[in-house]
Amino acid sequence: MKRLHRAPLVLPVSGPPIVDGGVLCENGVIIEAGPYARLKGRGEVKDHAESILLPALINCHVHLELSHLAALGQGPSRLGDMTGWIAELLTARQDSTADGLAAARPVLDGFYQQGVGCVADIGNLPESGKIGAGRRVEVHFFLEMLGFSQRSADNALARMQESHWDCTGHAPYTNHARLLVAAKERARSRNHIFSIHVAESRAEIDFLRDGSGPLRPFIEERGFWDGSFVPPGCGPVTYLDRLGVIDEKTLCVHCVHVADEEIALLAARRAKVCLCPGSNNHLGVGSPPVEKMMGAGITLGLGTDSLASNPRLSIWEEMRLLRQEHPRLDPAAVLAMATRGGAECLGVTEAGALAPGKKAKIIAVAAPGITAAHAADFLTSAGNNVQVRWA
Repeated sequence: MKRLHRAPLVLPVSGPPIVDGGVLCENGVIIEAGPYARLKGRGEVKDHAESILLPALINCHVHLELSHLAALGQGPSRLGDMTGWIAELLTARQDSTADGLAAARPVLDGFYQQGVGCVADIGNLPESGKIGAGRRVEVHFFLEMLGFSQRSADNALARMQESHWDCTGHAPYTNHARLLVAAKERARSRNHIFSIHVAESRAEIDFLRDGSGPLRPFIEERGFWDGSFVPPGCGPVTYLDRLGVIDEKTLCVHCVHVADEEIALLAARRAKVCLCPGSNNHLGVGSPPVEKMMGAGITLGLGTDSLASNPRLSIWEEMRLLRQEHPRLDPAAVLAMATRGGAECLGVTEAGALAPGKKAKIIAVAAPGITAAHAADFLTSAGNNVQVRWA
């Protein structure tokens, strides 16, 4: 049976707003989006009064297995002390007796209630891949590799060979070059995206350029410094590109401290970028050059990161924070990051827009009296005040 969803305003994202619009669906797939007057009579009507219809949101980066460490995200900002936060995280994770998977499932259910249809979940534990089982949010799980010394890299390589999950690397300062290259080659062979933390903190930049800053003693204290790492003398994007890691299926997460030439490099390689304003704000690491990345034509998505670094996991809040930090951004462009951009970042071609052939994952946001001219502004500035229901 065909169903026609009608609302005062439809935002396809792939096209201009439609006043008194409709979305015609059949068997969970969108057939057409357009004016109601053109679509009426072609299906059973479901009326969404005083609402805006738009595609489900997409969260391009979350660590669900850290949900039981939410106390870390509720404290004061780290004021840029990234290594201090990592140390606290490792200690808290080691000392915790809580069931991380049990804590993660309500978080995933909360995403669904917010209108999120798809998430990219990054975890260090193979069992974390089961968090999404039976849940209504589509979860793309990636097993994250860690291994900086030669020995730890060998162990990670062995784990990767044995795993059936899609695997990815954590960051240039936690992965040996051999591990980064092998993980990326495996991703290419399986044709999935390669998500990696890039240029999140100033400490990372200093460490890669000349080995200075707090990261080296941090690594040494934990027994992972074996002398095999030689600082590449460049930024992380350049370093990863030299290793052959940066391409159109690479998703660089955070990208707070990227130089102009690295932005140009990301654009040339058609790499994607996931912005995490909430986590960046809590950790005090800074704000990325969003306008420059947009000007270079880089596809941008949004992520929440984890409850260990973000007090509230909400793509609505990520949009609000992004606009607060970058008031010149076009609201429609920010909304696109949370929908179509996220789909492109994750390679999820069937999501991100209300267009023919896409999955009928449609959300209705209560918006009485909101006009087409102000819809994107309202949706990207309301934060968690939005009232969402699934169409």
